[in-house]
Amino acid sequence: MLSESEKRAASLAVSRYGVDRARIRRACEWVLQAKTKGQEADLLGALVDQQLLTASQANELRLALDTTQLDPGGPHPAAATVEAESKSPARDTVDVLPPGSVYEPRTIGTFRILRPLGEGGMGSVYLGYHEGQSRHVAIKILPDHLAANQAYVDRFYREAKSGALLDHPNIVRTIAVGQDPTTSQHYLVLEYVDGPSAHALLNRFGKLSVGDAIHITLDVARALEHAHSRNIVHRDIKPDNILLTQSGVAKLADLGLSKRTDDATHLTGARQGFGTPYYMPYEQAMNARYVDGRCDIYALGATLYHLVTGEVPFAGASHLEILEKKDHGKFTAASAVNPAIPAALDRILEKMLARDPADRYQTASELIVDLERSGLSAPVPSFTDPDLALQDPLVRARLTRPAQPTRPDLDAPPSDTAMRNGSPDIWYLRYRNRDGRWCKTRTTTQQIVQRLREGRLPTNVEACHEQQGEFRSLATYPEFREAIAASPRKKRSPTSRRSDEPPVPEPQLQVQELAATSRQRLWLMLLGVGISATVVAGIGYLLAHI
Repeated sequence: MLSESEKRAASLAVSRYGVDRARIRRACEWVLQAKTKGQEADLLGALVDQQLLTASQANELRLALDTTQLDPGGPHPAAATVEAESKSPARDTVDVLPPGSVYEPRTIGTFRILRPLGEGGMGSVYLGYHEGQSRHVAIKILPDHLAANQAYVDRFYREAKSGALLDHPNIVRTIAVGQDPTTSQHYLVLEYVDGPSAHALLNRFGKLSVGDAIHITLDVARALEHAHSRNIVHRDIKPDNILLTQSGVAKLADLGLSKRTDDATHLTGARQGFGTPYYMPYEQAMNARYVDGRCDIYALGATLYHLVTGEVPFAGASHLEILEKKDHGKFTAASAVNPAIPAALDRILEKMLARDPADRYQTASELIVDLERSGLSAPVPSFTDPDLALQDPLVRARLTRPAQPTRPDLDAPPSDTAMRNGSPDIWYLRYRNRDGRWCKTRTTTQQIVQRLREGRLPTNVEACHEQQGEFRSLATYPEFREAIAASPRKKRSPTSRRSDEPPVPEPQLQVQELAATSRQRLWLMLLGVGISATVVAGIGYLLAHI
């Protein structure tokens, strides 16, 4: 049977340091079993051994046990479940310590703050607890010295606004945002992730296995696919901003530098750094305002490289030195640093870390396809408990989901059977507009062939039978090779358009060419009128003075 001191220690570990109740109960069970066998066992020592508490936290609790009292009328949140004699169910809420105790948690909004979790560029992050919903949360609080600057306040709420648009299992959810009426502090409430960051794993292991690293990267790529589809670019992908649950699910965190690509507001200058030099691409370092999803793909590539090698792809003693190396674009192959890395992963990293954005994966979806086809991802990361991982519904769903090369088009109208079934005569075309964004349209084989022969369709447009399938160049399909060879656009000079310039649909191109011709004619007319007026004025002047 646990002593009163141990029961109090278990409750304090939950209320003060936010230790998971289930893991506290398992630790209590271990202590009880050890005592039954006549062995010496210390609950706080067991919590330190199981990495639920640090040594300093355990010492603080030992000092607090003599002066801290719990509500005598309420059950102990962890120990009550262990004691088989107690038939009353343990409460889900954490007991509040009375005034005068060693630790007295404060509140902000409707949330109780338990302990600090870390520091970020936009404020401190705390572990919090919501009494009404009986769950832990992470609370980011904007410090007073930043709250005095409206630009930082705007960015703080901008992060909350971006987070509210995203609802994905691989993205840390935004729960609430507000200003505390008592302290006037701005706070942001986020989903609490109960595991380490990818950076903490690097500190612990030096580098990760290929399977574990690909598993994490795939989760983050899925998060980016969701964010980019909602016009949100993260702009600060790095190991510190990837959090792992105890079941091994990776979640993308910290939208403090995110940018809405459909929003004209510019707040980039409100935070120094514009990203992290080791991970962001060269073009983002030059101008962080004008970035797109390919910048996130580059940063994820640098993160993956770091995870599998233990080193960043472009190291340097200064920001300038790092940028010079990135501008050059050459880095040591990952397999040369870690021989366990297969050639397939080298090729994926080379494409993710390409100097020119046009040479990278153009979308997160393309990256996901290659990562999944590589077969390198671990089903469950080695650093997690498999039994615990299988309790996560998301993990179970992914492990039991049958392999599918493409996803069905769920948005298709029910009457359009050909579209939903991937008819061989129905094609989806994908191309980039002048702003560099992907656009899609649907057409038939005959229409594509006709437009190619008439030169009304760029030959580098990509096509696929399914809206969510793998898009490939038209030249890779036998149906269009003859039409491409006969296309007038095939004979255009290679200098007529830059290699990185997005293809322009033919109707828009014709309007631009007509507009350019009209402007040239207008300028010629104005020039002629000006010359004529000058000559007439000169003749008039001479006649007046003869």
